[in-house]
Amino acid sequence: MDGLQYTTKHDVTIDDVVSLTQTMVQIDSSTPGSGSNTAGETTVAQYICAWLQHRNIECHWIEETPGRPSVIGVVRGSGDGKSLMFNGHTDTVTLQGYDGDPLSGHIANGRLYGRGSADMKSGMAAAMIATASAAKLNLRGDVILAAVADEECDSIGTEQVLAAGWRADAAIVAEPTDFAIINAHKGYVLLEVDIHGIAAHGSRPDLGVDAICKAGYFLVELDRYSQSLPQRSPTGVEIDAPNVHVGIIRGGAEINSYPAKCTISIERRTVAGETATSVENELRPILQKLASTVSDFTFELRTTCYRPPYSIASDHPFVNLVVEHAVKSTGMAPPIKSETYWTDMALLSEAGIPGVIWGPKGCGLHSKEESVEVESIRQLADSFIAIAASYCQG
Repeated sequence: MDGLQYTTKHDVTIDDVVSLTQTMVQIDSSTPGSGSNTAGETTVAQYICAWLQHRNIECHWIEETPGRPSVIGVVRGSGDGKSLMFNGHTDTVTLQGYDGDPLSGHIANGRLYGRGSADMKSGMAAAMIATASAAKLNLRGDVILAAVADEECDSIGTEQVLAAGWRADAAIVAEPTDFAIINAHKGYVLLEVDIHGIAAHGSRPDLGVDAICKAGYFLVELDRYSQSLPQRSPTGVEIDAPNVHVGIIRGGAEINSYPAKCTISIERRTVAGETATSVENELRPILQKLASTVSDFTFELRTTCYRPPYSIASDHPFVNLVVEHAVKSTGMAPPIKSETYWTDMALLSEAGIPGVIWGPKGCGLHSKEESVEVESIRQLADSFIAIAASYCQG
């Protein structure tokens, strides 16, 4: 592995997908700064590396951001076959506020509990088992495991994996989807609007301009704008439409002064065809109209982050392949549907890698008790192995 060797105190001989999930749940990989964990994904990444090395699987360590490593495992094919990437994130949300031991990984009533059990160490475990199994299948194409950092915040892990040049002909992101195949989801644009005032003593309205009050004009217009967005649903279902909301408002220094600035942080969820530029081009005219009609109204608008929406046709050959093996593993045809949340699949798709989001039956994501159905982990691993065996021979 790039000339490096990693050790771990955790058992790397585990071949059972449920036991592997338990082991990874017991490793704290919560987002740095969200609790006592300062190591980020390092410990779980080291475990994954050691687990791969134990099986003589080629692996690579990507750590452009210190303390936020991603791991690539590769089982090389003999040639002339299609390559498949299993993508999953190793980070979890905070352990704070969890009921009981968030790192227990205990099993009760057919469910495995702990932070990250569903989101998404069970999906990662299934992907690891499938990657290791590929080494025994004599495939023509490569099977790639991308165990990435930081999906819960900025998705720097998948960004850095792509920047390092890793590609595949198709991908599965093993987020917990209750076995539904997700073939589309929204993107988002994060923006900030500064409304400018003039600082002055609270007793001098002749000198001051209240930036917070001026911001109120924009908030009213933004609410009106938000009410027009449901009409743009690509499916005719309101939940699939673009939407917008204000997440944070910051302004003022003390109560007895006119505030010189009010900053409004906006999240605008997007659908296919919308970009950061198109969103800015919708908001800027609203602000410009206010600047021409409201006295002393001045502003600055900027985009701080953009993530694209994602979609793949429901009858795409790779979607059909996943459906075929889902039926074989579970006995039922999975629903194919869109979702409102965002995933790393959008970055893979933007890089030219088609794929789906498909994973186990989990509940309690980001909440006080998280769990995943044990049988669904086993079915997922079986499906992943079968998909790799079929796809990477073509």
